[in-house]
Amino acid sequence: MQNVSAAGLGIGQAHPPRIMGVLNVSEESPYDPSVYDDPDEAAEYVDSELLDEGADIVDVGLESANKRFEVLTAEEELDRLDAAVETIERVSGDAVFSIETRYSDVADEALSRGFDVVNDICGFADPEMASVCERHDAAVVKMASPPDLHRPGAIARVDDIYDALASEPLTDKTIFDPAFGGWSEEKTLADDRETFHRLAELRKLGRPILVSINRKNFLGDVVDRDTDERLPASLAATALAVERGADVIRTHDVAETVDAATIGHVLGRNRE
Repeated sequence: MQNVSAAGLGIGQAHPPRIMGVLNVSEESPYDPSVYDDPDEAAEYVDSELLDEGADIVDVGLESANKRFEVLTAEEELDRLDAAVETIERVSGDAVFSIETRYSDVADEALSRGFDVVNDICGFADPEMASVCERHDAAVVKMASPPDLHRPGAIARVDDIYDALASEPLTDKTIFDPAFGGWSEEKTLADDRETFHRLAELRKLGRPILVSINRKNFLGDVVDRDTDERLPASLAATALAVERGADVIRTHDVAETVDAATIGHVLGRNRE
């Protein structure tokens, strides 16, 4: 297993699971508690609601990845980057900052202005993404996706997800995300369940694994709960995911997820 250093934070089998909290500077993002457009308020949220509760990484979203919304251009994302940079400059706590983007130009600018990690939701569909991250010696999350900047995560079959992740180019600091969630009409809740069942297989590719399963629909389908009632299911799934090899858990519920990930790590038996 290849371990990764993200601005000095170790990620991988040799380290405990890391928690990635979420901040959105995108007004269209659906989860209101994480959405801020004022840098001072955003920084306070990061310090008091994410870092104080145990987040190791803060993932900053410039736009919603929800397929209901139009995809922003690189120029439109860059217009929003100033607010994100001003936010991380105001944060007093110690954190690794990740920028969620599909564009190498945005990644390059963000890494030049204080960000540490790139969370690429289009899986290197931008052909320059890998080289930009290598030039900055930055860790990068590669989410399973077709090679299309407008269709992130729209892969249904688990075998195809794994093939997409393993395809070149890769960097020495690439982290894999199998892309849970309703990214396309073709991808079903059953596909997400199968991906989860087979999560341990992803470790055979030799890279750290990030999962974003917090309150996802496939969990709600199992327990028949709406989004605001899915926290217990999310925590149970988090413990299982860590036991099956997840190294980073992306979540809106940081404090609770820290405990669930710790249980999966300490009591799990399948991370070797």
